[in-house]
Amino acid sequence: MPIFLDYNAGAPVRPEVRSAVAAVLGGGGANPSSVHRGGQNARRMLEQARAEVAALIGAAPAQIVFCSGGTEANNAAIFGTLRARGPRARIITSAIEHSSIMKPLAHLEAEGLEIIRIAPDREGRVDPAQIRSALDRNTALVAIGLANSEVGTIQNLSGLSAPIHAAGAMLHIDAAQAAGRIAVDVSRLGCDLMTLSGHKLGTPAGIGALFVRDGANMTPLLFGGPQERGLRAGTPNLIGAVAFGVAAAIARERMEQEAGRIAALRDTMLERLCAAIPGLELNSPRREVLPNTLNLRFPGVRGETLLIALDLAGVQVSMGSACAAGAVEPSHVLLAMGRSPAAARSSLRISLGYGTGAREVEDACGIIASVWRRVARAENHPQVTA
Repeated sequence: MPIFLDYNAGAPVRPEVRSAVAAVLGGGGANPSSVHRGGQNARRMLEQARAEVAALIGAAPAQIVFCSGGTEANNAAIFGTLRARGPRARIITSAIEHSSIMKPLAHLEAEGLEIIRIAPDREGRVDPAQIRSALDRNTALVAIGLANSEVGTIQNLSGLSAPIHAAGAMLHIDAAQAAGRIAVDVSRLGCDLMTLSGHKLGTPAGIGALFVRDGANMTPLLFGGPQERGLRAGTPNLIGAVAFGVAAAIARERMEQEAGRIAALRDTMLERLCAAIPGLELNSPRREVLPNTLNLRFPGVRGETLLIALDLAGVQVSMGSACAAGAVEPSHVLLAMGRSPAAARSSLRISLGYGTGAREVEDACGIIASVWRRVARAENHPQVTA
């Protein structure tokens, strides 16, 4: 059975989620908007799921808008804010955001909006002072990720909301990678909008949510029925919502224990790989980083070659964001962090999760070191002699 180390792309479906989904499927699947008994039962399941997702980030249930995933939530936050902010035409972001933020902003930039992209330091940290200095009365939105999907860097966003709101702008935080892995509190962060993703926590793909603070001024992407407070028309994905609720409840209950366990496994993996692979370099920071994430530069090999060889050997990792995994271009995140194109192309992301155990880590380290030696020999890397 393959060793799965790509949890940042999407976690395997949790057994508890499978059971919950089966129960919904066995119950007839009524529309939560229907007034009959089946519909009202579906409504209760939907609202219970909403409450569990809200509890994960310290929100009120009514502030959670279910949608199809993190990409839709990010797009809704960006376009919904702009449509409601009148003539304001500046958006501030960072140079290391997920493609579901980068691509909408590039589209808006082509239409004439001003996009300010703050560059990070070599650890992937964005200086809050640079965000504050970029604010003006033309700013509509600050859109930034709480934890980076490729290197795991956690941003310090505390205290940003006050100057953003003083400028008349809104704060949107993409927490798709953070929520459920580290403590997230929308009140402490003071954000107006927050993106969440179910499949990072062990649901089937196709369910996410957008936190919308009371009074936040935005317009919907989809128009139709009054579902989700009128902010996301369409019959809700009840199966996805229930799955998200179960996964959110488990993540919240086990977060502290799991974070410590997984961080210890990550550190063990880093130590063993560094001992086995001369010249291995860590791209991820050592502090203020997701407990499950390692981004490593493997000397003397191309990342895509090593990735394929590892897959054939039974270890599944990635070169970065899953949405960009089919591309051969170097990671925009690593380039923005000051890595050379060659270094970025020889880097892989390893991300652990709820199903990762000590045996998987031990076996994976042996396979990764062995496969690296084989690939490096084939590419004539001078540090490999046997």
